[in-house]
Amino acid sequence: MTFLIYLIIEGLLLLAAGTTVVAGIRGITGAAIILSILIWLARQENFWVWEIPFLLCVFTAALFLLWLSQKAKQNDFIMGLAGGMTSLVVFGSFLSPFIALIVWALVSGTGLVKLSGKKQIFWGIAPILWRTLLGISWIIFGNVLVN
Repeated sequence: MTFLIYLIIEGLLLLAAGTTVVAGIRGITGAAIILSILIWLARQENFWVWEIPFLLCVFTAALFLLWLSQKAKQNDFIMGLAGGMTSLVVFGSFLSPFIALIVWALVSGTGLVKLSGKKQIFWGIAPILWRTLLGISWIIFGNVLVN
């Protein structure tokens, strides 16, 4: 029974990471709700000790994503790349990370977008990289929280 509970928790953490990568700020909000529920279930005795710093980090992460998105100012590029990053999360759920990166690069690589200048490429990819980093951090935080 314990294995099944851990499996459900990992599924919820993958859902939180996926919503963050796919939906941006709305996804961060959804992930915060999922993780707040997990905080409530895992740490009821000191819920607010965990929840207040967590919500401050979520608010800061959402503001930083908003700033990166405003800085990018290339919505078509960001929205097109979000689908590719979604496939990376899906492939990563079922394959090893190295194989997932190779399959993702072959299926939906980012070489199709024409941009001139390294600065444009960096600011165009920065929001997606931040979403991915947040998704990974949700998984790590949730695993620390449950143990």
